Amino acid sequence: MTDLAFCWPGKTSAAYARDGMDDYLGRIGRYQKCRVVITPEEPRSGRYSQEHRVEREGEGILKRLKDLDPFWLCALHPAGKPLNTGDFAKLVRRQLQDDGRTPVFVVGGPDGLSYAVQKRADRLLGMSSFTLPHDMARLVLVEQVYRALTIIHGHPYDR
Repeated sequence: MTDLAFCWPGKTSAAYARDGMDDYLGRIGRYQKCRVVITPEEPRSGRYSQEHRVEREGEGILKRLKDLDPFWLCALHPAGKPLNTGDFAKLVRRQLQDDGRTPVFVVGGPDGLSYAVQKRADRLLGMSSFTLPHDMARLVLVEQVYRALTIIHGHPYDR
């Protein structure tokens, strides 16, 4: 199996999300080597427009991911197709076992995900029809990858 990675701009600010992610990343490590790639988050000052900030964050994401080439990119986006847990586990299995590229899961910053990252993505994944804070989306994604790995390995889900 190949490694996997998570990528997003800026540190996770919500303590509950940091704590939960640390827990699930540790659990993922039982099954799979993984890393978290944190890129710069653009300041939300009045100096730049929201669109400019999102595009600059996207440039930072794509620049940092070059180190992982070849990689398969799954970006969380509201326009993406949502999957149930079983289908997500099949997707993760296929990418880890058959593809040979590093699976990378990306969550955009507070203002969204750049068009360049969306265009580069091999898969746009919808998470929920609800709007989630990006810290919570990170936590849910990491938990779902852990859940997928327990399914792949035939282990019961450990809460």
